[in-house]
Amino acid sequence: MDPGIIKRVQESSSASRQAIADCLVETIVDASGDPLTVRKARDELSAVLRRARSGVPQVIGNLKKPDDLAVVISVKDLAELVTAARHQETFGEALDAIGFKPYTGGRIIVSQGNKRERLQRS
Repeated sequence: MDPGIIKRVQESSSASRQAIADCLVETIVDASGDPLTVRKARDELSAVLRRARSGVPQVIGNLKKPDDLAVVISVKDLAELVTAARHQETFGEALDAIGFKPYTGGRIIVSQGNKRERLQRS
């Protein structure tokens, strides 16, 4: 899948539904070229599926009616998009995502640093 699409999905995770849709249409059309008509997609379905499986999403429909557009992508690419769209909600989830393991050994004793005189106000 085009890295630009994944980046745009990650960046737009907090945007409105319409803003995400507009952003996706623009990004996918930039990556895959002009949308196919329904008739052309039907006549060349094997080629459409082959391009989608190779990582190039296929847009079908009319750009003037963005709500009527459809996108054909592989399941592998869909999984990649879903993974990119997920975000960690807590610090603990972020630590889990990077594989952080807490220390499970014995007690750690940390001594105080050098004793210093208290600061005096003038």
